[in-house]
Amino acid sequence: MAKTLLMIHGVGCGGEVWDRMIPAFEADGWTCEVPTLFPERRVKEKPPVSLSELGLDDYIAAMSAKAREITERTGEKPAVIGHSMGGLIAQVLAEKGEVSQAVFLTPAQPKDCAVIGPSVAFTFLNILIQQNRKKSYKVWRTGFDFGVTNCVPKRLREGIYAEALYDSGKVYGDMTDGIEIDEKKIAIPTLTIAAGKDRATLAAAVRKVGVKYSHAAVAGDFLEYPRNAHWIVDEPGTDKVTADIADWLARTRSKETA
Repeated sequence: MAKTLLMIHGVGCGGEVWDRMIPAFEADGWTCEVPTLFPERRVKEKPPVSLSELGLDDYIAAMSAKAREITERTGEKPAVIGHSMGGLIAQVLAEKGEVSQAVFLTPAQPKDCAVIGPSVAFTFLNILIQQNRKKSYKVWRTGFDFGVTNCVPKRLREGIYAEALYDSGKVYGDMTDGIEIDEKKIAIPTLTIAAGKDRATLAAAVRKVGVKYSHAAVAGDFLEYPRNAHWIVDEPGTDKVTADIADWLARTRSKETA
């Protein structure tokens, strides 16, 4: 049977953020689908005015449609892994029953789990100062270094930031407002992952996400990596995280689809 892993990136990113992790999943037999959300509008420089029209609901709808397309094409629901904002989208797909397994990697939180601290505010300070939902933004370089790539070797940070994309103020506002997710509707295996040095999605908040899904219809699992930060997708220690996720996917995969 097909083993498809839908990998959903975070705010300011594209599908290439998964390049470090993909080979290990492919070696374990997964076909990795790594779409970039609205690439014609989410660009590195001079975003079109139409980008500001997009909200989090549009991102969710796009990934929901992608999950359904994979199911129709392969005959099996994909597993999903989402990072940061993508982790919040993955939670919605799990609630909707559109995926077979779900990994929430340093995820943005639903409304009842949000924890906002000074480090989060500083990371997104340029956006918080304006709070204009009709404009588009990328996280400022100082905040990105401080809150996103703080565990990445300094020589590599400029190259990572050079790939950062714009997102609409509406998307940032929607995430700040929060969305509600009913954990009782989640009847698939889930894994929530926190990073101890994360300054953008605080470990304290992600722990609350883990507790929330421990009460799901299928009790979720939780892992925390004390030496990792928000750029857990490609920083020292990423290979260990990837191996642990691959092991979890293999262990919790339904016997009916294996």
